[in-house]
Amino acid sequence: MNYLLLPIRVVYKLYYLLCFALSLTLLYPVFRYFLANPSRYPKAFVVMRFWAKLLNTLGMQRIKVEGIDNIPESGSYIICPNHSSFLDITCLYSIFKNYFVFTGKKEIEKWPLFHIFYTSGMNILVDRDNKSDAIRVVKRISEEINRGRPLIMFPEGTISKQAPKLTSFKPGVFVMAIQKQIPILPVTFITNWERLQRGGLFAGKASPGLAEVVIHKPILTTGLTKNEVVLLQNQVREIINMPLKKRYGLSL
Repeated sequence: MNYLLLPIRVVYKLYYLLCFALSLTLLYPVFRYFLANPSRYPKAFVVMRFWAKLLNTLGMQRIKVEGIDNIPESGSYIICPNHSSFLDITCLYSIFKNYFVFTGKKEIEKWPLFHIFYTSGMNILVDRDNKSDAIRVVKRISEEINRGRPLIMFPEGTISKQAPKLTSFKPGVFVMAIQKQIPILPVTFITNWERLQRGGLFAGKASPGLAEVVIHKPILTTGLTKNEVVLLQNQVREIINMPLKKRYGLSL
């Protein structure tokens, strides 16, 4: 780490945290109203997109997207991005216009205010330590797919401590895609880790700048079977890694 830049990074993190907390606090009553009834979830999604764009603007983060035309116009598919930064979520809401459903780790229940986006039922909480909860999760995901909605599932499960290097991919994303015979849309966040890297106040990169995103072509799963889960997993991992390898020389 360049210690000469540390004070600037600390100030920027404090500034971004302040923007996040104040904006969420101000919008919380609006979110609470829309999230109180499932019929209002799509409107909550619209407000969420507004909030994400507001945070990107306040944080001086400009999003540059390659492959925007690869986003399917309709139907259900799984958006499958690498998870490199706290900015990944705001980027996804800013980029994808059609209503989608997030899956997130159960620990989000403990996050002040922000937990409402999951505990309300709008998105799906996954308890990876509770195998009996898997039935509920699979049922809920199936319901959303049957409604024709896209889902976002981070195959790494959490923000990589090694970003931009990918961590291991969990098979659940690929099992679900094959079971439901829906496409996977790989997404690569190239520079988000430089904008706001995982770590404490005094650790990791942080700065305004360009958030570069690559949306790859959808990977069809029609005709694939459970015997090809690992093959699909490796294929998607390699695709997501390609821009990272080109930029940073990273291997799988």
